[in-house]
Amino acid sequence: MTTEPHNVRQHPTYWFNDGSIVIRSRSTSNKEVCFKLHGSLLRRQSRFVQRMLDSEISADSEVLIPPELGVQVQDLTALLEHLYHDIPLSAQAPFSHVAAILRVSSPDQLDLPGVHMSARAYFVSMFPQGPQPFAHPRNHLEEALALAHSYQISSIRKGIYYSLVTTSEFEPEDDDLENSIKSNGLPGSSSTPHLVLPPADVKRCRSLMTGIVEHFTPVLFTPPATPHMACTDVFADKWMLLVITPAISDSGVCKPLEMLEQIKQIDWAAEGLCAACVREKTQEWTQEQEDVWEKMNSWLNPEGTKQSLV
Repeated sequence: MTTEPHNVRQHPTYWFNDGSIVIRSRSTSNKEVCFKLHGSLLRRQSRFVQRMLDSEISADSEVLIPPELGVQVQDLTALLEHLYHDIPLSAQAPFSHVAAILRVSSPDQLDLPGVHMSARAYFVSMFPQGPQPFAHPRNHLEEALALAHSYQISSIRKGIYYSLVTTSEFEPEDDDLENSIKSNGLPGSSSTPHLVLPPADVKRCRSLMTGIVEHFTPVLFTPPATPHMACTDVFADKWMLLVITPAISDSGVCKPLEMLEQIKQIDWAAEGLCAACVREKTQEWTQEQEDVWEKMNSWLNPEGTKQSLV
């Protein structure tokens, strides 16, 4: 190998004595890691490996992954864990594993179409959508949004923005910006210690937050009316205790889908509402969830935004 020996190391797991090709890749410390693998497996799965092997004359095949592809050793290791059935892709796989395989199997990196399609499906399944309340992997929202942008996975972006606004401090701190500038990791790569939202996404989050608060505040703080005076009086008497106070303590004005679901789960019949009014108001609150989800399309595309995302 042309690289100095002290800068090269064999991977501790994926160096098989009966392997037929050597894959060389740079680690985050700029050292080279070598994998000795089974050429038939890689050739069958990876268009990149196919192209590289077809261009080799030597029988002792070596494949050097160009640094400009941005392939990280951690991601390549995750891919091999999947291909060799050590840690396969599954519904139980952690986000970091799925994200790593999504990146490294993409057409811009090692180009494994079948694996990339599977990783994409598992990735999408981690981010359910509204208008019903949903839960996302909280610690990975910024990375997930970057991946959704990179691979044009538009179906999950609205939900990720909602989670960012309702569960995180999406405004970058000065220290975050400084660390982001200092780090050499690629956006969305496992080498980036902490991702900071780019300005366009921060702008969308601000617009979404403003839209939610302006729209939902009057809904939340106004006791609803009903066709029956007695039921309207129940709301007037109970709304502050059962709805507004819990909402204030839990920032409910910024979480309309969750807050509306919480309102629906209150035993209003036990509080004195008639069955007809319970049904009617439950339908109205469900419709309000749908309305909020629909209005998010415009809130996420504020004036001056170059590209519509939803």
